[in-house]
Amino acid sequence: MLQNFDTELNYTLVRSPRRKRLALQVKAGELYVRATPYCRQPEIDAFIRLKRGWIRQQMQWQQRQLRLLAIETAEQGLWLLGKRVPVQCMPASHSGFVFDGQQLLLYAGPRVRPERREQSYQQQLTSWYQQQAVSWIEQRLAYWQQRMQLQCRRFFVKSWRRRWGCCNSNQELGFNWHLVKAPSWVIDYVLVHELAHLKWMDHSADFWHLVRSHYSEVDAAREWLKLHHLRLLS
Repeated sequence: MLQNFDTELNYTLVRSPRRKRLALQVKAGELYVRATPYCRQPEIDAFIRLKRGWIRQQMQWQQRQLRLLAIETAEQGLWLLGKRVPVQCMPASHSGFVFDGQQLLLYAGPRVRPERREQSYQQQLTSWYQQQAVSWIEQRLAYWQQRMQLQCRRFFVKSWRRRWGCCNSNQELGFNWHLVKAPSWVIDYVLVHELAHLKWMDHSADFWHLVRSHYSEVDAAREWLKLHHLRLLS
């Protein structure tokens, strides 16, 4: 739920019955307030005002990191499966992209006005990333489904700011397409994690036992995602 107590600062309020005190989190440039179910709004607003300096410091730091990541990407190429891929953007007879396995070419057709070329390149880049994500996840999901003896009805890719995957009651799995930028061993963890939810729709001891019985680098993968989430989402 999106909240706003003044004209300057927006935040998402997340209430949890397990939480015992108020807490703040700045993630990907967005503020999340985590509260108990019965915490009153005036108390929440007062807590945010008290922590305003820390919040702005965190947001400014993350915004700087995102700008540096954008510069780094432009200079060194894009991330795909944990490796750099050179990219070139250029006007052409049509809009689209070409990837030969070594280099990505992004094209803006003649109907794209010069001031909109950057947006066109970004759209082509997103389409390419989504295509790569579907292809890679389909391949690895087939492997893990056979190994774990668990079968989903279908899978899909989306762009989320706060999650890497999901599993719903229809036995459908969803994955964040930004994951395709991560090393393959990290992607494997997310696939195993969501497949395990087909049997255990919680994070109980049984769930984690199933995950760890098939994937031995759980802690390393979770730490990698925590450290690199800004880079993946940029």
